[in-house]
Amino acid sequence: MRMRTLAAVAALVGLALPASAVVKTYDATAPHGTVGDEILFTTTLCPPVQNTPGRLQGQYRLEDAAGGTVTLTEFGLRRLVSTDLGPDAITVVFGPGSYVFVTSDSSMRPTEGTTHAGSTAPGGSIDWGVLSGWSRTGTAFCISSPLSICTVSTQVPHGITTVAPNPDSPTYDLGTWAFDAEGDMAAASPYIISTNNGGTTNIQFIIRGAFVGGSVPALPLVGAGALAIGLIVAGTRSALRKK
Repeated sequence: MRMRTLAAVAALVGLALPASAVVKTYDATAPHGTVGDEILFTTTLCPPVQNTPGRLQGQYRLEDAAGGTVTLTEFGLRRLVSTDLGPDAITVVFGPGSYVFVTSDSSMRPTEGTTHAGSTAPGGSIDWGVLSGWSRTGTAFCISSPLSICTVSTQVPHGITTVAPNPDSPTYDLGTWAFDAEGDMAAASPYIISTNNGGTTNIQFIIRGAFVGGSVPALPLVGAGALAIGLIVAGTRSALRKK
């Protein structure tokens, strides 16, 4: 009888805690800036490229089911922009007296909860491919001369702090994320988030993050209930045997 009871409880525990899943957090903000996200500005579709560390901040959570699949449970990519392009930088295009000043504090994310094949273990990787449902939250401000630099080039009304514009596309290819021996994560290649001037210039994001900890995901109500019932049954039978 005792063995059957233990077997039943074990089965319920297995239902409540499937596959030994773990939620891992990766951070690209201070003090993890040395492995943090970066922006790449390209002057053509090929290099030269300008790295800009510190312009992006990110925090990502991945639930690794330890069975060959990983779920993106949180994607937080914050872009901090403060750009002052004086006359020397833009008069060639827009003429004497032209300028633009842009500030932005916004976050981008795809639809969270998508699951792909892969592993977050050291040496593991995940090929996310194209993720959909991208959205942006936050604010933006722009002043320029001529006004069209703001309204056309940045999609932000001149002289007004406004909601940050939607991403250029609802889909982006995040490519492959790889995990090193320390557990840190880095994308194998950047993804393009903006293409301008007929495809001759673009802005690319590199996703990277330091591993900062893992935890067991919270039990769903069904699983927690099954575990509780199993423990109660086992305890009750044990008490009855002692009488």
